[in-house]
Amino acid sequence: MKAVKINLAGRVRYLAFTVEAMFQIQEVFGGSGEMIEAIKGDTREGFSAACKAAAILAEQGELVRRGLGYDTEPMTDAETIAATMAPSEIAALKVAIPSALTLGYGREIEADADEVDLGLAELNTQKKT
Repeated sequence: MKAVKINLAGRVRYLAFTVEAMFQIQEVFGGSGEMIEAIKGDTREGFSAACKAAAILAEQGELVRRGLGYDTEPMTDAETIAATMAPSEIAALKVAIPSALTLGYGREIEADADEVDLGLAELNTQKKT
């Protein structure tokens, strides 16, 4: 599982966008696009939305860590994140959340040894002549 490492509530946390996080974000925000729009604002509402999103992603990151056999860390909630975050850390949080979504939606694709890109092969043939 890929996750974004960030310091939240005085501890290193891992923001992981899992299927469960996706469903929770749909319930709270209406979807990931709406969540991204909600956290953009430099307002109290934008900060509150970022804290809620971070709490969901951090919870899933911690559950993934536990599932992989790491020592358990305490869970954090949006209120604790909001109470312990310095203003200078807000920008990093607002970058980390979309980064976690990008990692969650991403996938690693390895080309099969037998796979041939016919378009690339034709282009290479044309270059040789």
